[in-house]
Amino acid sequence: MKLELDNLSKHFGELKVLDRVSLTLEDVHALVLIGPSGGGKTTLLRLIAGLEKPDGGGLIINDHPIEFFSEESLREYRKRIGMVFQAYNLFPHLTALQNITLPLVKVHGYNESKALEEALILLERFHLADQAHKKPAMLSGGQKQRIAICRAVAIRPEFLLLDEPTSALDPEYTSEVLDLIGELRDEGMRLILVTHEMGFARQASDYILFVGDGGLIAQGTPIDLFEKQRDERVNRFFNKVLKYN
Repeated sequence: MKLELDNLSKHFGELKVLDRVSLTLEDVHALVLIGPSGGGKTTLLRLIAGLEKPDGGGLIINDHPIEFFSEESLREYRKRIGMVFQAYNLFPHLTALQNITLPLVKVHGYNESKALEEALILLERFHLADQAHKKPAMLSGGQKQRIAICRAVAIRPEFLLLDEPTSALDPEYTSEVLDLIGELRDEGMRLILVTHEMGFARQASDYILFVGDGGLIAQGTPIDLFEKQRDERVNRFFNKVLKYN
């Protein structure tokens, strides 16, 4: 996956969340965004997803510029990527199975029998077949997030974006979801992930961006970020988040 940011900016009122950020990554398999709360990680992810529009600059993925101000182009772009949110975003009135098949039929043009076939294969593969006909209220947090990941993977996306996918989960369910993400990575799925799970960030990524103070404070391989000499702001962050790990 190739990612280029060209003076990318995003402001909310007077707050400059991202201020003229530039970056070129030529070949990344799993990119992880870390940093302090409110530092701009999710904003950057939402820009990459085409869910936010920048106040300046541009963004190019796999040599294709994102046309932020063409709604038709944005819709076509979003069809090619998978997105998993913190709060699952499952339709509460639909079963797990229907949550997967509905986008395939309504957005991606599958016929119902093909959508059903694809969804059942994924549910079986991720050990969720016995949950297929349950609505979200009947599922655990880990099951709901794994269903959300199934829905995102079902479209066979160009790459998968995940925004703090374990933030609402207890440790047992966190492990379930991280194991699934790790499986997808090992199978070749391209990932961009925002996470506060530092152990997983270190293990799963091949490149890490530390986002904060309106820009990229540090970047590099997991060894660069976790073991080598770091910016003092990065040191303070790690001293806090790793204190009890």
